[in-house]
Amino acid sequence: MQNRWIKALVTSLLSIVPMIAIVLILSFTKLAPLDVRRGDYALLLIGMVILIIGLSIFQIGANSSLTKVGEYMGASLSKQKSLFIVCLFAFALGTLITVAEPSILIVSKQVNINPYLLIGGIAVGVGLFVVFGVLRIIFHRPLKIWYLLFYFLTFMLMIFVVMDPNKRHFLPFIFDSGGVTTGSATVPFILSLGAGIAMVRGGKNARNDSFGLVGIASIGPIMTVAIMLLVSPISGDFDPTTTYITLGEEPVWKMFLDALIPTGVGHNGTLLDVLIALAPTLIIFMVYELLYIRLPKQKILKLLVGFLFTYIGLSIFLTGTSAAMTPIGFYVGSKLGSQSSWIIIVIAFVIGLVTIVCEPAVHVLTQQIEDISDGRTKKITVLLTLSLGVGVAIALAMIRTIYNFSIMYYMVPGYIISIVLMFVCPNIYTAMAFDSGGTASGPMSSSFVLPMVVGVTVALGSKNGVQPDYYEQSFGVIALIALTPVIAIQILGVISNAKTVRANYKMRTHVYSSDDAQIINFN
Repeated sequence: MQNRWIKALVTSLLSIVPMIAIVLILSFTKLAPLDVRRGDYALLLIGMVILIIGLSIFQIGANSSLTKVGEYMGASLSKQKSLFIVCLFAFALGTLITVAEPSILIVSKQVNINPYLLIGGIAVGVGLFVVFGVLRIIFHRPLKIWYLLFYFLTFMLMIFVVMDPNKRHFLPFIFDSGGVTTGSATVPFILSLGAGIAMVRGGKNARNDSFGLVGIASIGPIMTVAIMLLVSPISGDFDPTTTYITLGEEPVWKMFLDALIPTGVGHNGTLLDVLIALAPTLIIFMVYELLYIRLPKQKILKLLVGFLFTYIGLSIFLTGTSAAMTPIGFYVGSKLGSQSSWIIIVIAFVIGLVTIVCEPAVHVLTQQIEDISDGRTKKITVLLTLSLGVGVAIALAMIRTIYNFSIMYYMVPGYIISIVLMFVCPNIYTAMAFDSGGTASGPMSSSFVLPMVVGVTVALGSKNGVQPDYYEQSFGVIALIALTPVIAIQILGVISNAKTVRANYKMRTHVYSSDDAQIINFN
């Protein structure tokens, strides 16, 4: 137990400290001088401690609750003879666990869309596509064909969004909704659900089939949010100056207290938000458990304790992001926006290199990739590849923010490249790549990077004397963070495959020499 706490604490330190260090370095450099006051440093340090504590407790709780729910459900659903039961509970738990995803809770507070409508639309999309992913594993269907089909349908749907002048500016946010879906809560559950079903089902492709479910689940919210926005009357923009707390506006202790507890109509506080998010998942699983699994009382007790830790940890973590990381990210962006374009792009790239290390779900995925590949694909190799991909993603997002062009100039060629790479890349790398894309865009992207890009947009608008469209110009960064790792990991797969082919060729030429082909006659 002690080792688990130490491991969780170390992972949390690695996840939080680099981003705080970047802010501190920027505050002392001339490239992007931040006018950080003593109270702001206190906010940074207190926020860092709260985030580390919250994330550590959450990781311990998630491993004992959400991950276990995925394992138990995966093993049990694969044995069910009734497809209706499989689809019903896969949909229910996929939907409800998404409601507890920190990234979605963070982003829902940064837009002027009804949070219940937005979270519900995203969660239903995940639930539906978790069902599709589970059925794919059960019926041995090729993953690449499913990606090809779903992305074709997605971009067909985007045509209708582009044709609507009142909804066109939502395009970047629609793509972002797929990225925020998979993070600290959903990734452990979906990965363990896919692995559980694949391993119990067995077969020669069981190892490959254990990946890919996260990637499929990420597509659902893009489609459901697009449909929701097309049929809803929402068409306006939002004012970020009223969305984000300004540093120094309130005492540090009050910022954390206001984030933690309910303060009025429309603000439940993290304690209530997390309770509303987690309770349905536990209730649905307990119903399924009583009907089909029948776990021993000791395991049920451990599961309940795990959910308690998850609740406490997630409440603390979201309090830290709301009170510290989001306003700091917005402030950093507003200062960066006053600098020259090349400085903004370079700093964005460096922040991107660090961001991936700050996503807790990435460490879960990279470890599983190393385990599944029997150590052939090292965790550090995947992490470095993802880091480079996310660095490029945030730099590209800043270029789009500065020059204000459509997100489709990135999305269309990006996904064309991804789909082409699918057919020259080993199957296991394709599955891992799309899972990596969904995992890379987690709570730190939502709580720090997105507000930073919004801050840059505000500063650029002030400098140029124009009123920017924040949905059009600021959003889309999370979608790019989800896209570039897909390309990067598949390129890694192509390189790895080429190395294997070359090694096999050298081995054959070493074993068989030209003399082996000679015919020797014995008289």
